[in-house]
Parts: sequence; structure tokens; C-alpha cells
Amino acid sequence: MNYNLFQLINQLAGYWDGIDDVMEIFAQDIVWIMLTILAVLWFSGKEQNQKATFYACLSAGTALMIGAFIISPAVNHPRPFVGHMVHQLIPHVADPSFPSDHSTLAFALAFNVMLYNRKLGKLMFLLAVLTGFARVYVGVHYPADILGGCVLSSIVSIVIFLVRQHIEPLRRFCTRLSGTITVTIQKLVSNLLSTFRA
Repeated sequence: MNYNLFQLINQLAGYWDGIDDVMEIFAQDIVWIMLTILAVLWFSGKEQNQKATFYACLSAGTALMIGAFIISPAVNHPRPFVGHMVHQLIPHVADPSFPSDHSTLAFALAFNVMLYNRKLGKLMFLLAVLTGFARVYVGVHYPADILGGCVLSSIVSIVIFLVRQHIEPLRRFCTRLSGTITVTIQKLVSNLLSTFRA
């Protein structure tokens, strides 16, 4: 069933250059858009936004480590292009494919933003789904790899949300440190501009 679903999606590739190009961008770059959104949320200075960003990054980092160092070596599932003829649109090393790192990251960010900002979280979830679909479309992941990343991210996000009261001191420390660094940079830039104007 996993391979049949993969074929159903991947067979769409290679017919329309414009769609292929869009899918390549979705497969590789949507996560950067999501990380940029988090950066904007963090530097907005609003506590809810900073909580969403902090816990999203913590959940994503934790889920990625579990996936890369525990699950992936244990499952050791080959990528579609290793054992099958596929429409592979982007280059990729032949490392284990389960779970998908891109999907793990994208869904972890989406789930945590949704906990603090439902409207923006829904947008982030849509971006995560597009990332997962595109990773299958371009031939580097099976649907189960995407589902595995989604499930892993959801479990890690829920666990961290449930124990967040124990992590809050670290989050507040990071917020204060970030504020101090931001103010220092602003002062340095202001001083530099004043020097050039003088």
C-alpha cells in the first residue's frame, strides 16, 4: 500500500515543468519559510509568540534527534529511488528515509504554533502538508515516511506541552537573553550610524 500510494503521487511528476518546479520548491524550501515566520514571531516581542517559537524549536529539535539517531537507524528503510524506478526531481543521498526529516521539522513547528495561535497554526499545518506531499512527488520519500514524521512530531509536541511548566524557566531565560542581545545590537547599529553621519 505504501508503494502504491507513492506511485500514485510520484507518477504525476515529469509531465509539466511548471508544476515540477513548484513541487521542487515546496519539497526543499517551505521549511525555510516556516522558520522565517517563527523568527518574526520571536522578534515581535509578544510572550505568546515567543512561547510558540521556543516550544516549536524545542519540539522540532527533540523530534529530529529521536528520528535521526534512534528511529531511522533502527528501521533503516531505503528511499524509493534505491529499489524502484521513480521520477526523482531533486538529488538526494541514499540514506534511510523513515521518518522524513523535512516533515518532522515542518509538523513540529506547525503543531506548536497551533497551540498558541490557532489561525497561524492552521496555515503552518497546510505548509507542512504541502512539504510532505512534495517530498513524495519529487521521489525522495514514501507516504509512510511523511506520516511517520507527522506522528513523531505530534507525540513529542504533546509531551513537551504537558511538561512545559518545568521548562518555562529556560524559556524565560532565553527570552531575556534574546532581549539583551537585541538591545545591544540596536545600540551598536545606532552608534555606527551616528559615527558615519558625524
